[in-house]
Order: sequence, then structure tokens, then C-alpha cells
Amino acid sequence: MKHLKSRGRVNAALFPALSAAVAAASLVLSCAAPIKIDASADPLAILEPGSLAYVRLSGEAARELAPALLPASQAGSMKSLLERTRVVALGLGSALPRSEEMMLERKPPAPTATALQAVLIGDYPFRAASLSLGSNPDWKKEKPAYYNAKLGLYVAVPGPQIVLASTRPIQSLLVAAKLPGPSPIPARLTELASRELVLWAPEPFSGLAAVLLGEAMDIPVRGLLIAASPIAGEKGRYEATVAFMMDDAKTLRTFRPVLKLAWYGMTRILFGDDADAALALPVQTEGELFVVSKVPLSRDALARVLGLLRAGPRS
Repeated sequence: MKHLKSRGRVNAALFPALSAAVAAASLVLSCAAPIKIDASADPLAILEPGSLAYVRLSGEAARELAPALLPASQAGSMKSLLERTRVVALGLGSALPRSEEMMLERKPPAPTATALQAVLIGDYPFRAASLSLGSNPDWKKEKPAYYNAKLGLYVAVPGPQIVLASTRPIQSLLVAAKLPGPSPIPARLTELASRELVLWAPEPFSGLAAVLLGEAMDIPVRGLLIAASPIAGEKGRYEATVAFMMDDAKTLRTFRPVLKLAWYGMTRILFGDDADAALALPVQTEGELFVVSKVPLSRDALARVLGLLRAGPRS
């Protein structure tokens, strides 16, 4: 077990900044030709590779759980914006060493500007806006976006259905919005990843573990997927599938006992009061996948997971 050194923390201060930026950006007046997003488009495919965790919320999950990604006061102030939002996709933290990350930036980041990317898809004002970021002295036009040096954040509204925000220059997100690349989630997990809530953490024991535990662990897991859907007729209740993905079935067989211990520890940390019900379920192996299905989770448990990501690494 080894300590993870400063790998792009998910700083809670970014989320109030993002909420303010997106609220303003939803009113921006743009002269560029608008980007049109297909209704079936996956916003995760717009995000850059290299994040510690990816989150996508859609449908009922977006309405119920998107506020968990914001402090309570900011979630309240963004209520009207969130009601317009159909899908939220976030890339949280960065797997790049800090020196490489700074090489990608044209200016030193603000103190609160740790790695974050966001794509919001919904019904937003575009050309007929009454206000614009251009009228706010804190936001400087840097084509093709606006930049706030205090927040270390770029924001663009390239069309009437999409808002983009990033702590890095936003050109790559704009290009990907026109022509999305591959999803960060492997094709093997496509069916599971079609649910209303999806959390994908590449190499979770060298990345996500730092957020939850404050240190990394040497377990060669390719990724962790949590995928959940609302249970019909049960308000605030979800059913989830949790899957650890290894490189191959042989590696899974070798590390299966370690994964069982990791599943136990992760469940206690993430799911709180729902942990006992989750741990009572059987573990299945499907090729390179270590899977627990039909995990009953409350809205509060899922909000807790998102809140942990928002809060950032434990000290």
C-alpha cells in the first residue's frame, strides 16, 4: 500500500464556482453557429480522457441527484437551471502528473482550479439571452470561450442544448461536442452503462481510493462501474449493479479474494445504512468482471457517493 501524491484533487470549492459559471453561461449571447446535440448523444464521449472518475446522470437520477454534486446553498440557487437539464456528465480529478497537467494549460491555474470538466445537456437560452458573460468584468472573452481567472474556469455555450465548462482550455471539448470520441467506459460495459446513474472510475485503487481513503492500493483493477436505475413505484429507491473490471479472467481469478475484501471495505464507506443489504448479495464472476447485482440503494446513499467525490480526498 502506498500513498498517492497530489494527483488532481477534486476540490469542493470548484463546485460553487461551476454553479455560478454555468448559471451565467446559460444566459450568454453567442454569435457562433450553434452546435446541435443529438437526443441520443452520450455526453461522456465529449469529455477528455484522463479523469479519475466520470459521472453521468440522466432522467430521474439527474433531477434527484445532480444537487448532490453541489453544496446545498448552490443547489438551491441552481434549481431552475437543473430543472432545464436532462443529462449531466462530469470528469472529476486528473490522472495526469501535475507537471504534465500544467503543460496543457496556457496560464497557471487558480488556487481552486483543480481538474474538472462538465457537460450539461438540456433546454438552455442561447441567442435570445438578456445577459451575457461579456458584461461581467470577471469573465474575459478568450475565443471560443470565456475565462474567469479567479475561478480558473473556462465556460462555453456552443448551442441551445449544451453548456461546457473546464479548468483547462476548452477547445478540445468544443471539437468533441461536434464529433464525440469514444466513451471512457469500455464497450464490454455498454449495456450496464445505459442506466440513469453511471459512475466509472478507471484504475480505482490508484485513483478513487485516494479520494475515499487518502491513499492508493496496489490492486490491478482496470475500472469500477456503479450503474443504477430508479425502482418503479418506490420513490427515492434505486437498484444498482457494481462491477470491477480486470484485464482478463486469469487476473480476476488471482485477485478475487483481494477484490472481495475491497468490495467489503468500499461498501461500508460508500453505502452507509445500505451496506449490510449490499454485502448480503452473492458475488458473480463473468470473464474479467467481478459483479454484484440488484444492490438496493437509497437516493441518500447515492447522494453520499457523489458527495464524497465532490468533497475530495480525505486528509
